[in-house]
Amino acid sequence: MPFVSKNVFIVGVSAGAVLLGPNIKVVHYLTPQMDTLNTKDFSALGLTDKLVFPHYDREDLFKVSTSKTIEDRLKEFETLENCEIKRLKDDEYITIEK
Repeated sequence: MPFVSKNVFIVGVSAGAVLLGPNIKVVHYLTPQMDTLNTKDFSALGLTDKLVFPHYDREDLFKVSTSKTIEDRLKEFETLENCEIKRLKDDEYITIEK
């Protein structure tokens, strides 16, 4: 029986918020060095069609050798993937109802 019919709440925090969406491509785009398994399939749970990027206000977590900010890189990703990413700071959240 679908979760919706049972009024189930699902909470995704940090990477868990990304996993609730359709894919985790943005994670690989911003932190390819973390992919030690050479991942080919970036599918996620698909419980929502929203793409979320947590820790938007934490440049310290996503340092690169260039001068590009998280925002610069997210805009590049959105252009390449023709998508829109919901940016969430550490003190923010969104609710999605189905």
